[in-house]
Amino acid sequence: MSVNVANQKLFVKSYFASSVDEGMAQARADLGPDALLLNTREAPPEARHLGEYEVVFGVASDVRIPSPTRGGDAVEDLRLRMEEIRDLVTRMATPSRPPAPGTGRLEESLIDAGIEWEMAREISEKAWQRASARTPLQIGRRHPAEPDPDTVRSEALEEINSRFEVAPKLERITALVGPPGSGKTTTIVKLAVTHGLAAGRPVHLLSADHYRIAAVDQMRTYAAILGVPFQACETTVALAHAINAAPDNALVLVDTPGFSSAALEESAGDLAAFLSGRQDIDTHLVLTTSMQPRSLRRIADSFEVFRPSKLLFTRLDETDAYGSMFCEAARRNLSLSFVTDGQLIPEDLAPASKQLITDSLAHELPKGVRAVA
Repeated sequence: MSVNVANQKLFVKSYFASSVDEGMAQARADLGPDALLLNTREAPPEARHLGEYEVVFGVASDVRIPSPTRGGDAVEDLRLRMEEIRDLVTRMATPSRPPAPGTGRLEESLIDAGIEWEMAREISEKAWQRASARTPLQIGRRHPAEPDPDTVRSEALEEINSRFEVAPKLERITALVGPPGSGKTTTIVKLAVTHGLAAGRPVHLLSADHYRIAAVDQMRTYAAILGVPFQACETTVALAHAINAAPDNALVLVDTPGFSSAALEESAGDLAAFLSGRQDIDTHLVLTTSMQPRSLRRIADSFEVFRPSKLLFTRLDETDAYGSMFCEAARRNLSLSFVTDGQLIPEDLAPASKQLITDSLAHELPKGVRAVA
C-alpha cells in the first residue's frame, strides 16, 4: 500500500523503540538514508509492549524494501504488513480521542488481557460511568468523589459479560469448519463421544475433506474404534445424500477441509454454499486461542462465506489470555459453543461458559482501579 505525501508516493512503516532516536536509527538501518521521517509520538496502548515511542518513516516507492525472510510465507507476510500499514494510516488520519477521566489503568489492563484497544476503551469508559453513577455525592466537594475501585472492576466484568453469549449444544446435523491445524477432526471425535455415544444416541461421521487422504483415513480409523458409521463424501451431492440417509435420531457430524485463505477463494465455494444454504446444518467455526488477535480476526473474516452460527475454540492449554476469544464472539455476535484444552479424547472438551471467560479476564484486571494523572 502507498500513500501520497507531497505528491510523492511513499511506502509507510512504523518502528517502536524505547526512545525516538533509537526508532530513527532502526528506520535508517532498515530503509536506508533516503527514508523520510513522517511522525513521532508515544506508542498507542495496544503497541506499548513493543516500545514507548512510535516513529513513522516513509520511503519512495522506487526504493526497494527488504523482502520477508521466510520464502514460503512471503505472501502472508505482505498481507499482514498491508494490514498494519492500513491501521497506521487510519490512526495518523484520525485524531486520537483522549481517554475519559479515570479509565487509563483499566483500559491498559484490558488490553494486556488480549482485548483490542477500541473495545477495551469502550468497556472501561462504560464501567467507569456506571460506577460513577453509583457513587454518592459528597457535600462540600468541588469535584465528584472517585468511584470505589471494586465497583469499577465489577462494572467492567458486567460489561464484558453482557457483550457475548454461550450456547454449548449441538444440532442434529453439525459441521465444523476452520483453517488447517485448528483441531476440527479431533474435536469432532470428542463431540461424537460426549454428545452421542455417552448419551446413548447413534452417531454418523461424515468427511468432506477429500483434499487430504490422510484426513479421511484418520476419521475412518476413529469411526472404526468408536463403532459408528463413516462415509467420505467427495462432492456436495454425495454429502447431501449421506446426511439425508442418516436416521432421524442420529447425531450427524461433518468434518471439512482445513482451508487456507487462498484455498477458500479457489475451492471452498461449493461447500460453503451448501452448508450456508441448509437451515438444518449447524456450522461451528473452529479457531485456536493461541493465534495472534490480528490473524484470528482475519481468518474469521475469511470464513464468513460459510455463515457459521457458533464459534468453537481449541488449544486453551497453549495460552492463558482469552481476550481474543471474547473479542471475536462479541464482534461477530456469535455464541461460543465448546472449548478444548488438549488432545485427550474425550476428556479435553468442555462446554463454553461465561464464567470461563470472565474469570480469565478478571484475573488480569487490577484490584484497585483508580484514576491516573
